[in-house]
Amino acid sequence: MIEKILCDIHGSKEMSFSCIHIAMAIDEKEKVGFYYSEAEGNLPQIAWCTSCEQYLLDNGEEWTDTFQELADFKTLCADCFDEAKNNELEIHLR
Repeated sequence: MIEKILCDIHGSKEMSFSCIHIAMAIDEKEKVGFYYSEAEGNLPQIAWCTSCEQYLLDNGEEWTDTFQELADFKTLCADCFDEAKNNELEIHLR
């Protein structure tokens, strides 16, 4: 079971993660790209922007400490995650 978090907007929801760029773009409805992996077992959904995707492609697609520092992943509730996803024109499942 995926852990729940308390969102100020949506209440108690399942936890997910996004890079800082997506998290910051939610309020402004800015389009930064949306690449994501589905939740698997006890692991929550995770998303990253086009800039983070390009970094991965340029650096062997490995989730190194440097990448994780660049992405600066933030916790989102599942509804905030869906809001960010729905704000984008192009969605990429990886």
